[in-house]
Amino acid sequence: MPSHIQVRVHRCAPILPFQHRTIMLGGLMSAAVIASDVALAAELSFDLNAFSSGLASSVDTSRFNTSNQMSPGVYRVDIVVNGQTLGRREVEFVAAHAKTGAQPCLSREVLEKIGIAMDKVDTDAHGRELSNPAAAGQYCGDLGQWIPMASSTFDPGALELAASVPQAYMKRSMRGYIDPELLDEGIAAGLLNYNFSTNTVTAGEGDGRTYLGLNAGINLGAWRLRHQGAQAWGNRTGFETYQNTSTYVQRSIIPWQSQLTLGDTFSNGQIVDGVRVRGVTLATDDRMRPQTQQGYAPQVRGTADSNATVTVSQNGYTIYETTVPPGPFVISDLHATGYGGDLIVSVTEVDGRRNTFVVPYSVAPQLLRADATKYSATLGKVQQKGVDAKGANVFQGTLQHGLTDDLTVYGGGSVSKGYEQGKLGIALNTSFGAFSLDTATSHTEVPDHGRQSGQSLGLGYNKSLPASGTHFALGAYRFSTEGYLNLQDALNVREIASRAGDINSYARQKSRLDMTVSQQLGIGTLSLYGSSVDYWGGQEGRQVSFTASYGSTWNKVNWNLSAQRSRVQDTRQLTQSELSDDVFFGRIGQPGRIDNRYMLTLSMPLGGESRAPTINTSFSRDTGDTRGSQQQVGINGFLGEDTALNYGVSASRATSESTHSGQFNTYAGYRTDATQLRAGYSQSRDSSQLSFGADGGVVVHAEGIAFSQSLGEASALVHVPGAEGARLGGSSGARVNSSGFAVVPNLTAFQNNTVEIDPEGMSMDVELQESTRNVVPTSGAVSLVKFDTLSGRAVLVKGVHENGSPLPFAAQVFDAQGREVGVVGQASKAFVRDIPQEGRLTVKWGSKIAEQCDIYYHMPPITEGQRQATTDYLQGVCVASQGRQVAGQL
Repeated sequence: MPSHIQVRVHRCAPILPFQHRTIMLGGLMSAAVIASDVALAAELSFDLNAFSSGLASSVDTSRFNTSNQMSPGVYRVDIVVNGQTLGRREVEFVAAHAKTGAQPCLSREVLEKIGIAMDKVDTDAHGRELSNPAAAGQYCGDLGQWIPMASSTFDPGALELAASVPQAYMKRSMRGYIDPELLDEGIAAGLLNYNFSTNTVTAGEGDGRTYLGLNAGINLGAWRLRHQGAQAWGNRTGFETYQNTSTYVQRSIIPWQSQLTLGDTFSNGQIVDGVRVRGVTLATDDRMRPQTQQGYAPQVRGTADSNATVTVSQNGYTIYETTVPPGPFVISDLHATGYGGDLIVSVTEVDGRRNTFVVPYSVAPQLLRADATKYSATLGKVQQKGVDAKGANVFQGTLQHGLTDDLTVYGGGSVSKGYEQGKLGIALNTSFGAFSLDTATSHTEVPDHGRQSGQSLGLGYNKSLPASGTHFALGAYRFSTEGYLNLQDALNVREIASRAGDINSYARQKSRLDMTVSQQLGIGTLSLYGSSVDYWGGQEGRQVSFTASYGSTWNKVNWNLSAQRSRVQDTRQLTQSELSDDVFFGRIGQPGRIDNRYMLTLSMPLGGESRAPTINTSFSRDTGDTRGSQQQVGINGFLGEDTALNYGVSASRATSESTHSGQFNTYAGYRTDATQLRAGYSQSRDSSQLSFGADGGVVVHAEGIAFSQSLGEASALVHVPGAEGARLGGSSGARVNSSGFAVVPNLTAFQNNTVEIDPEGMSMDVELQESTRNVVPTSGAVSLVKFDTLSGRAVLVKGVHENGSPLPFAAQVFDAQGREVGVVGQASKAFVRDIPQEGRLTVKWGSKIAEQCDIYYHMPPITEGQRQATTDYLQGVCVASQGRQVAGQL
């Protein structure tokens, strides 16, 4: 190394990490970033006079003046059509000419799969001359060459191909469609969700209690083994019997949009009463349908006179808008929205004429879209506490079908030993609201009591009136004759008869009425809820519960006033065997006291900041059989940049005719990327209690164990080699561990999920090659999502000529092996990565020997395993190259 060369090396403040291999510093960005910023421009150029570093006349900057610098080949890119991400696919890029670079080419098969109606494209292609006919079934470049008014652009920085296609050339009901080929069954893995809580009495009398809930499973291909159970124990009672809630094997059957379940589970209770069964169940899974086909929403039909704009609004909000060609149109992919509310449809022609009409939209639970079908079938042995399972085999089946936009028929039945039940019903959407009406018949052979038969009639109603702010729901009204028994009642009555008990003492429902009303009233909302139930048999009288509340906001104060009346049943602690006997012989649930309660609650933030704590207070008064009052005041809030810590402090005072008591409570919770922790302390006059809780998830995979928050219906195991400390997007805030793994919980099954990674927090000697991936997991899947990284020491190099002048702007930087590692940007600086601890960097701005120079350097070593927290800074003189010709593109 020449003795007159001085090189200084030190650390500098962190700079934003680059996401692409080709890096320009200062004012010169990478071609990928340029293309992202000007996605609609075919070409751009730099104002080279704007750079103060100077530019040699021999430097070729044409490589930065194109919006597409993709080389020919096959790449995995994200495809977006009309704003909807349709997943990542392999796309071939074919060379066009030097200025535009390689163009993406889509096959006819891929265009069909992303929702484009190629038959309509072919029909419209007849009679018009194409400027660029598709060769060998490949459609390269802008889709507007084949599809009228369509366009497509490619962003090489994000590896994203975005297309805009008129609705006339899209397949019907494709909005929200997920190609089954994109569904990911995930990797082989073990899963565990846990929920742990314990409390200890620190003073006074009481029984400390500990609870551990488990939801464990194993994934093998498309099969899911799941077990849900719980173990509880007390300081005095010891270990209780382990509760096996369910154990089953399940898999998705994609072509049928169904789930197959084998083992202990519960049958579908939407149409016929569900029971716990050990057997096999095959049932429709709505989650496999596009989001715009889930739930109920009516079709919108109309006629356009021109290329009209159709706008659909509900409750004052636009929920859908599209452009349709002249002629009849049908919109059948509206999202289901809550309780409904009539749709206002506006068709605006190109000349400004507007036609508006109303489509009734109310929701009943059984309503389906036109031509939609749902089913369930369960065969197995009943697993019901207190019932002898011998011979208690059962078959249950249900079926729903949407005959028209507004009419659905449904039915179901149950068959067991000595029992048959059948149900038929219709659901209707009208301008007066949504109705459902069904009737059921049952026949039960009761040992030593002969045959009991009866009927049951049910009615449901739902209606929203947005103009007046009214929502009314007659949730259900059902009346059953004395001889009618649902499956659970029939099993219990038969069990009582087999024990020579009195079947007339068994209480079974005679009628039930549920009603909900919500009404905008002044500045607030009035809500009413009522339920009334009476029984045949041993349960006398009518159980009634009623709640009315009115709430609003005044300045920053939220307030709510409520009144509640209910008939409270007497309860007492029983052993498991006593509980089973008492249920069947009608000794539990006799009418008890009447409870009337009035309550006022107030809350307001203590400050104007978004994380300001909130003060809450409540006042309640009981005037029924139990008289008394209670007052409570508390403060709660969040701390930390990501609100990971939550806390609360409260005090309460209760008085009755004979007693007075007070209590102090405090709690804190902390959310990490691996678990959710909780702790609390309570103090009253006679006792105190300390509690602790934790819940989270664990994923066991081929390369180790990863901890997470509760996993949800699907999750992703993210692998980012060397990126320890990087944060994943989403509410979990998970970070990559030392092995390069992290878990993203709570993904939505059968829908597109975006997994993002934020490089903040990871070592500077690791660079992400991409920061966003899409995944479509099946139910229960653990999808493996890999992010490619480039590892190597990050260095910011500032070099000058021997006379002190800056290096030419846009000159290329090569290492000793002739590998391009950077480009000179403003202020004569270049960002380079993965260079040796010492050596030579060659700067080249022309094809001649005189148009290149060398920087000799030596950097201090980095301890093995040490993370690079900041970018190294290297400063030196670039001396004339002595006859060495460095290969490289200029």
